[in-house]
Amino acid sequence: MTWSFKLPILSLLLVSHSGVAVIQAQDLPAEVLRYADTVLHNGQVMTMDSDQPPITIVEAVALRDGLVLAVGDNDRILTMAGPDTLRVNLAGKTVIPGVIDTHSHPNSYALSHYRDEYLPIYLKYLEENKVRFVTVRWDSKETALADFKRVAENLPPGHWIYSTGKLVPTTLYDIKKEDLDQVVPDHPLYVMLGNAMFGLANSKMLDIVVERYGDNLTGLVKDEQGELTGQLLGAAGTVIDQEVIPNAPPEVLAPFLKRELEEWVAMGITTLSTRLQGNEISAYHQLDQAGELPLRLPYSHEIGRGNPFLERDLKRFGNLQGHGTDRMWMIGISGGIPDGTGPGTSPGAGTDCVTLEKREILPNDYWEEGMCFWDIKGDPGADAMIVANRYGYRTSGVHTFGDQAYMRVLDAYEQADKENPIAGRRFVLDHANMVSPEVAAKAAEMDITWTVQLLGLYRGSVAAVSRIYGEEYAHQWMKPVKRLIDAGMRVTYGADVHDDPDRHPMFGLELLVTRVSRDGRVFGPRERIDRANGLLMLTRWGAYYVLAEDELGSLEAGKKADLAILSQNPLDRSIADEDLSEIEVLATILNGEVVSGAYPGQ
Repeated sequence: MTWSFKLPILSLLLVSHSGVAVIQAQDLPAEVLRYADTVLHNGQVMTMDSDQPPITIVEAVALRDGLVLAVGDNDRILTMAGPDTLRVNLAGKTVIPGVIDTHSHPNSYALSHYRDEYLPIYLKYLEENKVRFVTVRWDSKETALADFKRVAENLPPGHWIYSTGKLVPTTLYDIKKEDLDQVVPDHPLYVMLGNAMFGLANSKMLDIVVERYGDNLTGLVKDEQGELTGQLLGAAGTVIDQEVIPNAPPEVLAPFLKRELEEWVAMGITTLSTRLQGNEISAYHQLDQAGELPLRLPYSHEIGRGNPFLERDLKRFGNLQGHGTDRMWMIGISGGIPDGTGPGTSPGAGTDCVTLEKREILPNDYWEEGMCFWDIKGDPGADAMIVANRYGYRTSGVHTFGDQAYMRVLDAYEQADKENPIAGRRFVLDHANMVSPEVAAKAAEMDITWTVQLLGLYRGSVAAVSRIYGEEYAHQWMKPVKRLIDAGMRVTYGADVHDDPDRHPMFGLELLVTRVSRDGRVFGPRERIDRANGLLMLTRWGAYYVLAEDELGSLEAGKKADLAILSQNPLDRSIADEDLSEIEVLATILNGEVVSGAYPGQ
């Protein structure tokens, strides 16, 4: 006869016919089975085990097999250390969960940062594919055309010309296909402007595009007679840039992408989310398969960006949201940009999509009324949100600036919801630039998740908003973090910049708390948040954005052992708000292993 009973704490006992009691291992507490690999003790461990402050702080944490084994006081956690356990005396240092940056662009930063090394390799690849990349002087129409002419005269037959340029009035208003045809009559020519949202093409290139996509491709600008002008807006530029011009192959991209990510790991960032196009996904996947991806990379797929054929593609693509590895997985689809850039941020700015009337027109602003790309006839932006939802995807990673732009996205979400409810699926809005009270209220009703980047607060765009639309809007509509949090929405953090110290999470925390811009002005003092909420933005709430709250964002038993060791406690009130950025990251731990820096005392 066999019977069983429960011991009060330990486990199930089975008694065999011989009367020998056997403890079943699967019923024992995890710490009883095997000692911890690493124990960090005598510190200030912020568990982030709650969605709201206050933040729980304990003395120690035990790690095993890449997971958090337990957190608690020194006495309890040290009992989990065996003869081979690495014991780390934190000596009062602070431990936080690994930082989750929900909106930066390491893919583009890498190619810019390592341009001198990357560009020759990419140019050689283009030449092998009969594409000549050209650097053009955009000082005037005449200088630009002269540069194109000089290149074309010495170009072998069958080659294309590809160029990029700053978005300046000359490029969009003065140059037409006839001008390009005159200087480049025999070679297809394409110029990418403004992140592929604008462009120029001569007749030879237009012939290629029309043959592939037809002459009604959204964004092919036509004159009053219905003839193509050679100017490109919105989807047309994106389609050409991603599908017609040869993209750098994964083996070219991968080494530079890896080096860029290693920089972010050193800042305590263990998870970084971005939007990616096809060749970039392949390059990161190559690193992941080789075990060389330095951090976790949840990504939004750009298949929805400027894609008039999204539904056709998704019918074959299937639903891959959440699919991947523990280092790289797909979290949604990025749709087309509903607006351009904010005022005063770059040449050709002023394409923001805002209801307010401009009080002043800057010299580089050639859209006096602003620009809403989704208003271009046939633009697939709003439809992309609806189609993505139809096939089971949430929308994430969509650049947005302006209350009109946000309202257009929310209207698209509302339409999608009628077809397939989006409640609880964490649809996202990015940046929080020019968020009106109406936008905030509607977003709260729809339970939207936000990712906020402080770049626009610290740098020029907030000052430009103050100058162009009025100081009250710079204070109330730019990055209204506290208002969004108070409305019950999760707000997450993203650097959205490569430069130091701007991209450092502790610098981001300082900006969230102080809201002091580079020139020393305070924008939106009522939107300051406390340090505890700022830390939640950097950690726990970010895990919701990347669909991994069961694995990341806090230090709780069973979650990934991703953490950062800081030189000081950000909650220590003896540290002035303006000095939070001075806190150093001593070590970054990913999957229980030190991947940057070193443990204290080692």
